[in-house]
Amino acid sequence: MKSLYKILAVACLVMGFAACDNEQLTGESIFIDPVIDTTTYTYQFDKWLDKYYTEPYNVEFLYKLDDNATDPNYNVVPVSIGMADTLAHLALYLWYDVYDSVVGPKFLPEYGPKMIQLIGSSMLDPVQGTEKLGYAEGGIKITLLKINEMQLNNIDNLNEYIFKTMHHEFAHILHQQKNYPTEFAQITPANYDPIKWQERTYKEAWQLGCVSNYGSSEAREDFVEVIANYIVKPDAWWDNMLKEAGTEGAAIINQKWDICNTWLKEKWEIDLDALRDEVQKRQQNLDWNMIMQFDDQLKANRENNAKE
Repeated sequence: MKSLYKILAVACLVMGFAACDNEQLTGESIFIDPVIDTTTYTYQFDKWLDKYYTEPYNVEFLYKLDDNATDPNYNVVPVSIGMADTLAHLALYLWYDVYDSVVGPKFLPEYGPKMIQLIGSSMLDPVQGTEKLGYAEGGIKITLLKINEMQLNNIDNLNEYIFKTMHHEFAHILHQQKNYPTEFAQITPANYDPIKWQERTYKEAWQLGCVSNYGSSEAREDFVEVIANYIVKPDAWWDNMLKEAGTEGAAIINQKWDICNTWLKEKWEIDLDALRDEVQKRQQNLDWNMIMQFDDQLKANRENNAKE
């Protein structure tokens, strides 16, 4: 009888996974109307998140640490509410409204992540000596790490640890919905090393035709690293990378960029250059007073879009 229970349990689990694999993201809410606890000191922030994230974007913004929602193999600390609040405002300006402006206001509610989880610390792997800064799960969830160490007046730091990670993980979500071209993985298959990639310098990775050392670990990471780095890094960084990559390395990177650009345009109707231009423009004119009040402008924009 115990064996029968085990067989049934495994069968149910397999069917559950199959259902998840076949499920397509839609714009319909996946959340039951939340009951926000009015007695907690986070009530105002929770109410704000519901108004500016859950309702318009169909996303749950998770900042309270839940052991069941994190990897038990790592010791992590919760994000401070101050940092969570700041990042929530900043992400509206530098990520969500960028897609609204460039791709359209209906795109993220349907295809964007359904959960964003914030963790205060990073995840360190003492065996491999690597530091995890973020990850995507099941095509619906993005976890961002090391939030408590954000340097709010350093855009390079914000890009490296927050926004490059967001674009990186979101690109994973997109290619989990629509596969990226198989020809991408065939460009430099011998140069990928999933074990020793962290021993490579950025210049060594560039000369191998990858935009980062992490991108040189495997093809799917290479693919999303091209997209994420192109969006957040300024012209000077990209031009220097191509120069340091040498003639052969630069030609390979440009070939990979062409594939990424075409895939985004044909499969998702996303103009990669337009997306990058909007991000770069906003990054160069960061005004924290404006950003912390940006929700009012966002509300007005949505009301105008609703009238059109």
